[in-house]
Amino acid sequence: MKSIFRTAFFCGCASLIFSCSINSVKPKEEPLARVYDKYLYKTDLAGVGSRAARPEDSIQAVRSYIDSWIRHNILLRYAEDNLPDEEKRLNDRLKNYKESLLIYAYEKELLSQKLDTSVSEDEIKKYFTAHNETFNLKNSIAKVKYIMLKSNEKVKLDSIRKWIKNTNDFNYPKLLGFCNQYAIRFSISDSVWYNKEELVAFFPVNRFNLDNAEFNKSYLEVLDSNYAFLINFVDFRIKGSDAPIDFVRNEITNIIVNQRKMAFIGSIHKSIYEEALKNSDFTNYIDEKAAN
Repeated sequence: MKSIFRTAFFCGCASLIFSCSINSVKPKEEPLARVYDKYLYKTDLAGVGSRAARPEDSIQAVRSYIDSWIRHNILLRYAEDNLPDEEKRLNDRLKNYKESLLIYAYEKELLSQKLDTSVSEDEIKKYFTAHNETFNLKNSIAKVKYIMLKSNEKVKLDSIRKWIKNTNDFNYPKLLGFCNQYAIRFSISDSVWYNKEELVAFFPVNRFNLDNAEFNKSYLEVLDSNYAFLINFVDFRIKGSDAPIDFVRNEITNIIVNQRKMAFIGSIHKSIYEEALKNSDFTNYIDEKAAN
């Protein structure tokens, strides 16, 4: 009898302990959906359907979310069961990607704080002179001044024609004032170059006429139904010739800044490695065995 009583007592205790254990891990919240051993709860749907105009739209949004969650996790479980090796490789790739992102974010923060991105004109000229042969033009380009006006604009253009053909320090402010007042779009700088595609897109003239004007450094006035164009071709460079420095200035600036970035990041990597070496923060056991 004592043996039976003892057995019943232990069984009752075990049952009570098991019951308490289940209750302790069972969430207080009732699940909305289950896929295998994963559960979706109301708290997981925070914000879903909150912007719906009508209550029925909000309910539909919740139902759609739950259905999408179920389908996603069914497919995920199926992929995990059928691609165990691929899952491991994926986890490794995700781990490497996360680590690379952390390093990139750290480097980006350092660059934003420490890197000098200003490039002087002397640096640009020096780089251009040293690497001039690398800046051959892949397409013809032209230096163009132009003013785009409404075709029905009633303004006198006699002085404007003279100024755009021969711009100097005296008449440039007057030309700029006219453009600011009347022009839809304009470019009257002496240093702006355009490639062929840009010119064709800018002006309502065919490529043949554009070529003639471009290589003859011509002055054109072109009218269409809505706009009038005053165009002065100041200079040109043919395909395969050396690019003018003004045309590649931005490219050179980017090259110089990128070189600084590489040098700066390299110095940071070296500094961090040397600091870790000094503090014995790492050990290369292969090197130790080779030394012994």
